[in-house]
Amino acid sequence: MGFFDQLLAGGVQGLAQGLGTFAKDLRTAITGEAPIDPNKRAELLVQIQALEAASLQAAADYDRTQMEGQVAVQKLEAASADPFVTRWRPSVGWVCVAGLFYTFILKPLLPWVFQVGALAIGQKSVVPLLPEVPMGDLIVLLTGMLGLGTMRSVEKIKGVGK
Repeated sequence: MGFFDQLLAGGVQGLAQGLGTFAKDLRTAITGEAPIDPNKRAELLVQIQALEAASLQAAADYDRTQMEGQVAVQKLEAASADPFVTRWRPSVGWVCVAGLFYTFILKPLLPWVFQVGALAIGQKSVVPLLPEVPMGDLIVLLTGMLGLGTMRSVEKIKGVGK
């Protein structure tokens, strides 16, 4: 019996090793990759994490450089004696206000006021259509100005702006 036990034990061990080798070869054939050593995998993960950290640091450095450049431009604008340079944001804001006032108040009400006035004095009036203000462009300008205004408010709150 000892002989048969040894024969079966060796056969089972050989069969298991053969199946394991077959499974590895099948995986390599399907994926095109050989199994990676766990130590090598851990080393690669450490390298990937280092690259991710370096990438995040580079992005933060870039953002900081951009903000420093913007602060420098704002300091130059604030120091300028030219009223156009120091007052361009409010000027653009008033243009937006005037455009919105025209579009939502004057354009709908002005023809009505003229027609009521003409009827009041006994005249028949035909008021031509008023020109359109491109609202898409105006809204883009307005949202940009609101964004700059918000940035300015944040600067004042943080004590960066004067």
